[in-house]
Amino acid sequence: MSPSVPSSRSAQRDHFVWGLAVFGFALLLRALQVWQLNDSVASDMILGDAQNYDARAREIAGGDWIGDEVFYQAPLYSYFLAVLYRFIGDAPLVVRLVQMVLGAASCVFLTQAGWRFFGKPAGVAAGLLLAVYAPAIFFDSMLQKSCIDVFLVCASLWILSQIDSRRSLGLCFGLGASLGVLVLSRENALVFCLVLLSWLLLLPAVGWPRRVAFAASFAAGIALVLLPVAVRNASVSGDFHLTTSQFGHNFYIGNNEAADGTYKPLLFARGDPRVEIQDAIDLAEKVSGRELSRGEVSDFYFERGLRFIESQPGDWLRLMLRKLRLAFNAVEIVDTEDQYTHAEWSFVLRWTGLVMHFGLLAPLAFLGVWVTWPQRSRLLPLYLLASSYTAGLLIFYVFARYRMPLVPFVVLFAAAGVCGFGGFIRGRTAGQIAALGLSLLALTIFCNWPMIEVDRMRSVTHFNVGNELAARERVDEGAHHYREAIRLDADNALANHNLGALLAERGQLAQAKAHFERALEITPHYVQARSNLARVHNDLGLRSLEAGERERAAMSFREALRIDPSFGEAIRNLARANDSERIDP
Repeated sequence: MSPSVPSSRSAQRDHFVWGLAVFGFALLLRALQVWQLNDSVASDMILGDAQNYDARAREIAGGDWIGDEVFYQAPLYSYFLAVLYRFIGDAPLVVRLVQMVLGAASCVFLTQAGWRFFGKPAGVAAGLLLAVYAPAIFFDSMLQKSCIDVFLVCASLWILSQIDSRRSLGLCFGLGASLGVLVLSRENALVFCLVLLSWLLLLPAVGWPRRVAFAASFAAGIALVLLPVAVRNASVSGDFHLTTSQFGHNFYIGNNEAADGTYKPLLFARGDPRVEIQDAIDLAEKVSGRELSRGEVSDFYFERGLRFIESQPGDWLRLMLRKLRLAFNAVEIVDTEDQYTHAEWSFVLRWTGLVMHFGLLAPLAFLGVWVTWPQRSRLLPLYLLASSYTAGLLIFYVFARYRMPLVPFVVLFAAAGVCGFGGFIRGRTAGQIAALGLSLLALTIFCNWPMIEVDRMRSVTHFNVGNELAARERVDEGAHHYREAIRLDADNALANHNLGALLAERGQLAQAKAHFERALEITPHYVQARSNLARVHNDLGLRSLEAGERERAAMSFREALRIDPSFGEAIRNLARANDSERIDP
């Protein structure tokens, strides 16, 4: 027998044993997280975007696999949920259990990729770092698509790591297919496809016909996944959309005069995905003066975003710098639920979150780039993929879950930096070591510089939990979470307004009035708050028979109409207020 066979079998056994160990460790942490989450008030709640994914998944599981509209949100997660609902169960716990297995498998894929790119110690370290990375643990237990995103990125990196040493048409096809599936979950991952297609066409030490064959095989894998979706979108809408129709909308949200680098809905207090698409259509059609297709709506917002960039380049550059700082900041920016609130129920998140955050990983990744720089030619695809995704992230806006596909790259280089540091500094001069130390210190300060308070993130979560509890008519619990949201962020206008609405329903008009007034102090153009304040003034006037309260009600309704002339509720309430003014007490 050839002496290389035992060696090969030994290497495979080594890969398997370490992969199994990483999988078990990662799965244990995620199982503890899911178990502890069951004690939280949000354990059975589906919030934010997840409500849309859940609703569509139930339609799919019921037999509506095609649908009748172009996809607005990336479709993969809804179909993933539908398969679980159809064949396993539709409880949130079922989804979490499956996702914790996928999260642990992501750690194994990253272990194997790191092993091939940087060697065994760095590969094992990469798997363990992802296993204990607090945001990864958090998202694996949430009904959000970030778990799928990370799994597909890690799987793609594993395939790419094999192409590095064993180039074949099959691997190129598999890499294209895996990235095509990723695009159906995270649309801006399309930049990965463009980058790797270019890289394959320019492979060194490979003949031109072979490069073309690799690139064609890669493109075929992508096309196999994405073309059916594009055909489906065209058949239901008449427009060509490779995946979804929200590119222009998201581009504009990230690039306009009022943008701050995070998500802000087109209409204040209208960030619910169940209404934001109709808001986007209505606003675009109102300005255009005609009915628009989904593609035309996307083009409308894209052009408005470009107009801002062209007319105010200085402001746009400052905005991009802020996005860059947010993209590498230690704080995880929330849109619905945050890991910091969930850490109140989970010691796993509490302990891992103390040290395993982006503010630590990013400087370590910088160290890894420095340490592995002599291998830059071989590692070129990793540099290109990480930098292109960062650029794609900055084009839009920054969320914790939008940043997650970048994390596997950061973890890989962080592991390479930690494991290669000892050998790297041997033979270096004191000046070189000092320069590296100062650079790491500067980057650590940059990544951990306070930009957004954690309490603001926690406030958003309590507000959303309060909304769900109020919708379930658990009014006292909902009010408690609204108050907690206000305690954490006194400038949370939405929490003040919704608490005021609960209090008004219960007849506590004076307290409701105070919260509506506070909401308007924070956000003077909050039309719903002004209308509700006017109703409270009107009700107080009817209760006390004071004409002054009714006059204030009419003034508030008129102000609501001034801000938004189409606000029908204010029109109706103004008419009622005017009628009440004509009643002689």
